[in-house]
Amino acid sequence: MNRLAQFQAVCGFSLLGGVPVPGSDALGFAKVTVTEPPSEQSVEAAQALQEFYKLVGDIDGAIDRIMTLTQEIAAKHSAILSNVDVVKSDSMRQDVEELTNQINASAQAASQTLGAMKAETDKLKLTPEMESQFVGVIRIEENQRRYMLHRLSEAMEAYQRQQNLVGAQYRTRTERHIKIKYTNPDGTAIDDETAKELAQAVLESNLTNSIFQQSKDVLAQVIETRNDIYHIEQSMRYLNQLFNDLAFLVHEQGEIMDVILKNIECTTQFVEAGRKEMRKARKYKKRSRRKICCMVIVLAVVVALFVFAAVLGKLL
Repeated sequence: MNRLAQFQAVCGFSLLGGVPVPGSDALGFAKVTVTEPPSEQSVEAAQALQEFYKLVGDIDGAIDRIMTLTQEIAAKHSAILSNVDVVKSDSMRQDVEELTNQINASAQAASQTLGAMKAETDKLKLTPEMESQFVGVIRIEENQRRYMLHRLSEAMEAYQRQQNLVGAQYRTRTERHIKIKYTNPDGTAIDDETAKELAQAVLESNLTNSIFQQSKDVLAQVIETRNDIYHIEQSMRYLNQLFNDLAFLVHEQGEIMDVILKNIECTTQFVEAGRKEMRKARKYKKRSRRKICCMVIVLAVVVALFVFAAVLGKLL
């Protein structure tokens, strides 16, 4: 009777590869597979990474949304700048404001998620024993968090560049409208410098200049453009505040990089010292080989002399 099959059945192992059932006289090869249960430390590490990567998924989605909304806002601003329909422009401005609020909310959520990721990693550093136990998990989480911080910074910088570009386009549009629709009190055309000064006056809500009384319709369009620039500047202020919040995280990552660079420098010094010791060891090894060869030669000569003397003694 096949005792191995009975042993498998009693222990709960699966029968693999055509193993005969218990009680059968047929012979065959048996394969025993034993799955070792994971250790408590492995289970805790897996749970920690699972919770951490939920946050990674959240911030990754927020960053992708910021990038998508940035493109949509750029398209809306381009449509506003090229549109002459006031009603349609007002509708698109409302869309831009809504998209801007969505970007601000996504950026705020991403920033909070970065803080939550740091808190998850800090839980593994409560004691030196825990930090030593989860050193691999901590390294993975810190590298992932550093990468997501880099991605968020890039997305917000792209949004900032887009807003600066749109703001410059709105100012240029204001100057162009002023040059086309307004003239100096003496009837001459407005030059570029005067148009720039008048556009700045519009941005500062200083509309007392008599030139602005020439066309109320154009003045209304200029004021709408000014309001657009105000909204852009408001979003830039919020963006600046967010960058200030991220600066603390970047500073922290910079300190970590300083420690890493210091460790690399120390390691390089140790490697150079090790190379010098290896060169010395090779020299000592060559010297010892030469000494051994010399000793063997001397010993061979001495033995040869003794043999020669013995042979010579017998002959005499």
